[in-house]
Amino acid sequence: MKNRIRAYNERLRNASILVTLIILSIIIAFCGFVIYNVTPDPTTNQDIGHENTGQLKAALIDALYATEPNDLFTDTLVDTLHNEGFTVDIYQGETVTVDLLKNLPSGYKLLILRMHSALDKNNELYLFTGEPFVREKYTGEQRFRLVKEAYATNESQSVFAVNWGFVKRCMTTKFNEALVIAMGCHGTCDQTIYDEFFKRGATAYVGWDGDVTLFHSDKTTLHLIQTLYTEELTLRQAIEKTTEQIGPDPSYDSILKCYYAQT
Repeated sequence: MKNRIRAYNERLRNASILVTLIILSIIIAFCGFVIYNVTPDPTTNQDIGHENTGQLKAALIDALYATEPNDLFTDTLVDTLHNEGFTVDIYQGETVTVDLLKNLPSGYKLLILRMHSALDKNNELYLFTGEPFVREKYTGEQRFRLVKEAYATNESQSVFAVNWGFVKRCMTTKFNEALVIAMGCHGTCDQTIYDEFFKRGATAYVGWDGDVTLFHSDKTTLHLIQTLYTEELTLRQAIEKTTEQIGPDPSYDSILKCYYAQT
């Protein structure tokens, strides 16, 4: 009788252990499923502020509007973003000043910089504002080489232009998980400037790897925005599709590239 009781207890313990292991396996599998499906992929739209909660805000910084306006670009961009739940703030022409960039509101999930840009002799990228250059203005920023006089062409009026140091020292904006699109020339050729956007909270940065014509940049940017937000592709997928369908710049063979903040 004792042997039968001992055997019965042994079987009961073994059954209990087996049930416990099965339950633990189910819990582990469920946790793995949840983690896999909840943890964001660093190349998905989640990283560039394309979520469905809260207020989605975008800003178009169009310093070129005074000299090279493109109302079709602006209207199409705004319509596309409105359809995807964004409110859009537009800053155009000479309203794109050094002070505007210093005090740009925080909270944008998308920042589009329709601005001339160029590399100086030290390969630092400068973004051109729409504010005419006045030597007696922003003297402190000029002294510390945060802003400088710049010309889009030999015939154009000079304007103030800002660099990575300006983004670091003067911009109070918090780019909370924002995507920054630089539409001007050589946008990705100076790592220091997009690193500063990342340090201020941006998640991803897109720009050209060389010279680009404004017509091609406008066309490509619109296609990218429509592909990214309307088709809901990842940023890399949207850039690949845009490059495939629109192609590189026909004059300079430049293409869009993207970089992500290190997490």
